[in-house]
Amino acid sequence: HLYHCDHRGLPLALVSTEGATEWCAEYDEWGNLLNEENPHQLQQLIRLPGQQYDEESGLYYNRHRYYDPLQGRYITQDPIGLKGGWNLYGYQLNPISDIDPLGLSMWEDAKSGACTNGLCGTLSAMIGPDKFDSIDSTAYDALNKINSQSICEDKEFAGLICKDNSGRYFSTAPNRGERKGSYPFNSPCPNGTEKVSAYHTHGADSHGEYWDEIFSGKDEKIVKSKDNNIKSFYLGTPSGNFKAIDNHGKEITNGKGLPNVCRVHGNM
Repeated sequence: HLYHCDHRGLPLALVSTEGATEWCAEYDEWGNLLNEENPHQLQQLIRLPGQQYDEESGLYYNRHRYYDPLQGRYITQDPIGLKGGWNLYGYQLNPISDIDPLGLSMWEDAKSGACTNGLCGTLSAMIGPDKFDSIDSTAYDALNKINSQSICEDKEFAGLICKDNSGRYFSTAPNRGERKGSYPFNSPCPNGTEKVSAYHTHGADSHGEYWDEIFSGKDEKIVKSKDNNIKSFYLGTPSGNFKAIDNHGKEITNGKGLPNVCRVHGNM
């Protein structure tokens, strides 16, 4: 059979190779079975990702512990302790969008890119940010994803470049600034990682009204500030140029290849 699942991976139907629906079910947000149609008496025990229904107890086995869908919580403490969050029995705070396939409540750390080892690191490789071996590659990836949207909206976007404890780099999500102004530190690096650089865009071509293709005086103040403590600052321009200056204001990167037209579907 082929599985038809919702956006979280919860099975909603089993479909035969001929295209016939031979089992289907309806669940609430916490995985409780509300309705089931099973004319062929099929055994479908899979629930939310990482969970298997235990017929004897009515609980869901979630790899490292058991989950009670009626309560929307685990019946035993998180085996990784407070590393999984302050609530040792809690599932995800928003089960409509988040999952906990390992039963370890480490979703946020994995999603942020903060963890690199063990089970959290394995999960982070699947749901966390893309990681790179150089700051240049990380900044280019971030700007390549957002520059087109920046041109469409004629607004600046900015974020940080972070270094994890294994020495790899990733970018934080771009935060939307003003028409000609942005602040990368509004999108901070997660705890346990090091802030090393920042990136930003310059929106659409202002036809001479602003410094579109070069770093502004305000940009230079950001990278030179000892309080901000970053090694470099990257820029994606309206014409698709990829540039960077170090914390002394010296140009260290000057390339091309970023999107230079408004294409909403090509972003993020």
